[in-house]
Amino acid sequence: MKNSINNRPHEELNVIRDIIKMDHMIQAFLLISQVRQAIEKGNAAGTPEELYTLLLMAADKKGIQNPFSDSDQFYRVFSNVTGQIPWEQALMLDFKNCKYAVLPEVLIKKLAARITNDAESIMIAEAEKFVPFLQWIVDEHINTQFTLTSQDVKYVGALEKIFEAYDNVTIVLTSIYKYGFINQRFDVILAFPVIGGRTLAEDKTFMCREYDMVALENLSYHLNNGGDMVIILPGRITFAAGKVADLRSFVQSNYTIKELAELPDGILEYTGIKTYLLDIENTRPGDDDVIIRRYSAGERENKRTTVTELCIQDDTFVMLSELEEQDNWSIDRIFARQDEEYLDYQNSAVRKDLLGNVAQVFRGKSVTKKTENGAIGVVSISNIGEYEIDYEHLDTIDEDERKVANYILREGDILLPGRGTSIRTSVFQTQCFPCIAHSNVIVIRPDKKKLDSIYLKVFLDSPIGNKVINGAQQGTAIMNISYKDLAAIEIPVPPMAEQKTVAEKYIKELRKYMNIIDEAQKHWMSVLDELQSFK
Repeated sequence: MKNSINNRPHEELNVIRDIIKMDHMIQAFLLISQVRQAIEKGNAAGTPEELYTLLLMAADKKGIQNPFSDSDQFYRVFSNVTGQIPWEQALMLDFKNCKYAVLPEVLIKKLAARITNDAESIMIAEAEKFVPFLQWIVDEHINTQFTLTSQDVKYVGALEKIFEAYDNVTIVLTSIYKYGFINQRFDVILAFPVIGGRTLAEDKTFMCREYDMVALENLSYHLNNGGDMVIILPGRITFAAGKVADLRSFVQSNYTIKELAELPDGILEYTGIKTYLLDIENTRPGDDDVIIRRYSAGERENKRTTVTELCIQDDTFVMLSELEEQDNWSIDRIFARQDEEYLDYQNSAVRKDLLGNVAQVFRGKSVTKKTENGAIGVVSISNIGEYEIDYEHLDTIDEDERKVANYILREGDILLPGRGTSIRTSVFQTQCFPCIAHSNVIVIRPDKKKLDSIYLKVFLDSPIGNKVINGAQQGTAIMNISYKDLAAIEIPVPPMAEQKTVAEKYIKELRKYMNIIDEAQKHWMSVLDELQSFK
């Protein structure tokens, strides 16, 4: 059997790609294959009309969409596709055309390395995502029974063709996002579910209904005792509050967490979501160490270059009790414990509280129609400076103030970009006209009896504050923070008198700094005017 890493012929792809749309290529190949089989079984077929009739029957039987407009188009393709159909390359072209996140070779091999020699049954969920190295995985464990799942009928058809000569491979059309999707348990499960999508699972009995979280919960039920699952998940599994926190608690209470590893930025094409590798074993949690790792991509030209190497950048371990005490799986926080400054902060006597307990945290309003000289100002990310807001260049909208009353900014509100490339905060000052924040901006409204706005800005702008915020972000190089997750970060809340002292000194020294900068700028402009005068 051919190793799937080897190149296969491209001729058949070249024949069909000029006639059939890229997203219909797999369906076309499947139906051509079905018509071939029908002819081999002795069904009379010779004219384009007879062949097309066989095609329509095959499409109806298999539940495959017919991509051919008429019998002439089908006959033209069928007559030219005479060689071996390159199923793996057809799958890869389909993924590329649909801009699906694809697992790189280095990550597939990292997952496959977790398969032990004594594993008798292996499930690879949504197995098409492991092409073109899927056949290689099976060939490496030829005496093991494999179950490959997909929720797409065309991918199931392609996988059946790839593995039609394998007695140890079963292809199943099913959805891992539905309870009871399969009636089996396995020694090993490898999975790369849909991540970051907005579609929710229909079954409301799952702890979280986002597809990626459903996959973690649902697949874990199908591990044999002592079975191992390796799954790729979005970063929010490590820190998000609410139902995601409940899911984390479920996992660490019922399974042994073997490894939690942060993967490099840009490891997946077509998505900027930060991803993690989670390895769990279906054994009662004990005193085993949890391996915590951060992988880097080694040397590459830029973050868009395919990751070909996974290098361990940081490596440590924690006890399960430490994870339980921390109340999340934040890798940043775990590694920060080794940071002297962070340790000093954590061990300080200052009282700490969740931001959401001492402030309202909400996202700004979505703005679709902007108008010149509107009655209401809109603070966007571009208006948020390092120290203050640029009020002169605000966009405006012409809207009834009553309709946006819940979004009107108040004196002392702190504004923070919800996405972007850097963390910066500004404190809102009341203007002579009402203002709201854009939906890309997060608003923090401190409880004035518990938290001073300037004090909070000083903390959030600090190195420690940046680390805390980074631990709550969902993006990679592009920051992406949920206001709900931001509300769950822990901040220092000393007595108000101490906060006021910090705030007053900050304001006083900032004014001095700005005056010095202003005077230096004026002096420099004066010097330039003098030097550039050539009269």
